[in-house]
Amino acid sequence: MLALRRPSLPQLARVLAILAVAAGLGVWGAILFAPRPDALPPALRPATLRATDTTPAALLFGKDGTLKTQVTIAGLIASGDEGAAILSVDGGPAQAWRAGQEITPGLRLVRVDRNEVVLDQNGTTTTISAPPLPPAAAGIIAVKN
Repeated sequence: MLALRRPSLPQLARVLAILAVAAGLGVWGAILFAPRPDALPPALRPATLRATDTTPAALLFGKDGTLKTQVTIAGLIASGDEGAAILSVDGGPAQAWRAGQEITPGLRLVRVDRNEVVLDQNGTTTTISAPPLPPAAAGIIAVKN
């Protein structure tokens, strides 16, 4: 019978060193002798966009084009010429505004109606409707005037 011998430590180290050199030569050979990529095509210049006026189309869908500041109604406190509303301006945190107060330079809250606010921007008035209220919880009856 053939008896198996355990390799000695120097023989094992020699085999591992040969394997490491072979792996290193393979990796560096693949890197150094890889085919060169073709030159990239020249960058294309983007076509110049024509400026188009979309105001007539926007007016068909209810955009009056007067507000340059984005105002969102977060809540209505009181209606009338002395009313107040909670408004978010340009995506910022909601704040309470009284009728007659200037929200931003040139933009003023004129009045608060039951479901909308009226804003004045440099002499042009704009009406913004409040979002619909969520349905009342079960057992609560909403009173409509």
